[in-house]
Amino acid sequence: MKIKALSRPEASISRANVGDHFLHHRSLNPVSHPFHKAREYQRAIQAAKLDRIFAKPFIAGLGDGHSDGVTCIGMSRTSLVQFVSGSVDGCIKIWDLGRKKEVGCYEKA
Repeated sequence: MKIKALSRPEASISRANVGDHFLHHRSLNPVSHPFHKAREYQRAIQAAKLDRIFAKPFIAGLGDGHSDGVTCIGMSRTSLVQFVSGSVDGCIKIWDLGRKKEVGCYEKA
């Protein structure tokens, strides 16, 4: 009985230096990933929910808010308590969502 096995040379899977990244062999065939569409749909729904939560009326409801239009927002992946927003006037504000207070502001950033 013959057994076929995949074999790769050691140089293709090992690192030359400590800082080098490992090579990952991935199959990009859509048949191999049956849950890809469901996963992308779930990510799109999550992004839409976050966009609605952190819209300008939400930021304007926090303390003083911004004096001009909000152009960018950011949050921590590990905690929803800290939140950052930036506006057209060049002010970047850091918020504490638990207390609904402004923690810091960087003018003309």
